[in-house]
Amino acid sequence: MIQAIITIVILWGAWTLGSLAWTKYSITSGATLLDSAEFEAKSRGGQLIDVRDAPDFKAKHVLGARNIPAQMLIQNATAVRKDKAVFLVDANNQTAARVVRKLKKLGYTDMYVLKGGFAKYTGKVKAAS
Repeated sequence: MIQAIITIVILWGAWTLGSLAWTKYSITSGATLLDSAEFEAKSRGGQLIDVRDAPDFKAKHVLGARNIPAQMLIQNATAVRKDKAVFLVDANNQTAARVVRKLKKLGYTDMYVLKGGFAKYTGKVKAAS
């Protein structure tokens, strides 16, 4: 019984670490991770896109961001221009990793992701009133 529990814990830990490593690799192979201050400074003049679902976006989002939920963006990336830098915000970087992989396949090259997702953002936000 104890061996089974230990095996489960080890497998869960390996899966979790592997998932985090894959997320980071997916982002850094196609985009640059930026902390809050860098993200806020560099995103001016770029395409600031929040890929979270609409209710999360409406509740609170990075000031100046527009909402294109990840699934919609993955299915139809024409809403994003290739000739301007793309700045992505999500909840925890896992969604952004999927979006970065898709946009990279479509030829996007100038992409940035908010490190740690919206939960770690310390810059200006707009909250629902």
